[in-house]
Amino acid sequence: MTSADRYAGPPVCELFTKEGAEVIADTTDYLDPKAPQRVVDAAGKIDVLVANFAGPLRITPYSKMLGKVQDFVDEDFQAYLDEIVWPMVRFVRAVVPQMIERRSGKIVAFTSAVAVRAIPGLAVYSAARGAQNAFVLATGAEVAPYNVQFNAIAPSYLENVTYFTPAMLAEPGMRASLVANIPAGRTGEGYEAAELALALSTDASNFMAGQVISMAGGWCI
Repeated sequence: MTSADRYAGPPVCELFTKEGAEVIADTTDYLDPKAPQRVVDAAGKIDVLVANFAGPLRITPYSKMLGKVQDFVDEDFQAYLDEIVWPMVRFVRAVVPQMIERRSGKIVAFTSAVAVRAIPGLAVYSAARGAQNAFVLATGAEVAPYNVQFNAIAPSYLENVTYFTPAMLAEPGMRASLVANIPAGRTGEGYEAAELALALSTDASNFMAGQVISMAGGWCI
């Protein structure tokens, strides 16, 4: 599990451990281009890679991410690329060879539904998440013949420690303003994303390849 202390990391680690998996909860700084390969090499055999990445802490939670497209600075977009896009690409590149050799493996990525349905004010973040989703589609099809399943969960309005934090949701009117956009009438909970990640890590996903599954309470329909 990458970035185990951020985004979907905590509930996924908790559930997988509860289910008896040997979880390597990595919290390495992935800005070093060689870091993903080092993490994979140290782990040895990896049956399931949960590729979970979040943007820079200085641009979280969600309420701090919003801004007009004409006002973003290059450093912010570059930070999203460095902390969201490049780490996922590098981790997949590092782990795929052993999975192809065994003809067995699962990769579950946590991306975002904002690349599927627009939220004004999240242009550069959405672009970075869109790059992730495109990578999942293409690579998922590429590795499928080797019995390696690579799929993504694309949440939005999911309570977590990075974007929709307890403190932010406790701000006056915040939860109500968000829920007004969600057909399910509530925000999502971390354990729900963890349950889906668990399913995608088992034989239940053997015939799924390169799918980006929106998880947003009907918001993406």
